[in-house]
Amino acid sequence: MPDPTENNTARHKILSLDAMRGALALMVLISHVNLIRLYFRGNQVYNNPAVYHLGRVALVGFFVLSGYLITFTILRRMESGQWHLRGFYRARIFRIWPLYYTVILLAIFVLPHIDALHFTMPPSVINAHDAPEYYAYYFFFLPQIPSFQRVILPFAEPTWSIGVEEIFYLVIPLAVLLAKRKLTLLLYVFIILFVAIKYACVLFPGFSGKFLYKLMHFYRYDCIALGCLAGVMHFNNSKWFTRIGAKHLLMAGIPILLYFFRMERKSLEYFPFAIYFVMIIAFLVNKNHVIKSPKWLVYLGTVSYSFYLTHEIAIVFLVNKGVDDISMPLMYVLSLMSTLGLASVFYFAVEKPFMKWREKLEAKPV
Repeated sequence: MPDPTENNTARHKILSLDAMRGALALMVLISHVNLIRLYFRGNQVYNNPAVYHLGRVALVGFFVLSGYLITFTILRRMESGQWHLRGFYRARIFRIWPLYYTVILLAIFVLPHIDALHFTMPPSVINAHDAPEYYAYYFFFLPQIPSFQRVILPFAEPTWSIGVEEIFYLVIPLAVLLAKRKLTLLLYVFIILFVAIKYACVLFPGFSGKFLYKLMHFYRYDCIALGCLAGVMHFNNSKWFTRIGAKHLLMAGIPILLYFFRMERKSLEYFPFAIYFVMIIAFLVNKNHVIKSPKWLVYLGTVSYSFYLTHEIAIVFLVNKGVDDISMPLMYVLSLMSTLGLASVFYFAVEKPFMKWREKLEAKPV
């Protein structure tokens, strides 16, 4: 996922957060290697709850980290008088849209015609190529709607989470402007109401209740809002945020791991992981001066947006070549290497030019 602080000066760059983003991207890759194998081979490893939930937990981490970075950056720039609403939306457009639409256009018009990228769909879902009326959702940044309805556009499946984020980030800068000093209270109220409504659906499990329950878990706005709350805490130098240390991570990590490995296949509850990701972020920020993150993991975090949106291309290619039938360890290694190479191409060919263009526009007087 992209980093909204990446065009700031080096002194504001927290490399350990890039490394965290890289680790989350690896979790998604491992999970989706097995998802693609399930599509192609009927392989059942993906149905193992730990493998199934690994990518979903990683996505929660992306949501929390994104919410934290967006909110903290807005507050810091507002304090220095360098933030304005138009610039925020322009930055989101330049940062998100170019790669997003590149992947969507490739998925619709180019990739289906490449034999080496033949995509096998399971019978339980609808291929968007067979239902082109769904294309409009992808063009209008709403890929989460067909995804929720089990309509999949091959190679563009990961875009659903981008649509979820973009809707939320239409609102959060307005909330920061309007709420100002009451932003913390507003986020607390939103999270409590979101969770309360979600579990009220459990108590009243009619058709609409079950639908709403699944929909709210799908969007996970409680997790993004919790990340936003972490950004406010950091900005306000909250004692809770600044005192998180290794012992707290260890104490909370043990029950979180037990919870992860005891999750049922159909479980939809990811909010405990969101809380733990906030703790990880606080720890990394507090210990930034002593943590030395591996350079390769930092680089993976830097290109993680391209990595996330293109990893299925590399995986499908390797599965079509039968690499997974030869050796699964080799499959994981080659998936990582090929996706990293592909992500680097998209990063420097698509993301980077628009980032530079945005920086030039931001350098001009408002």
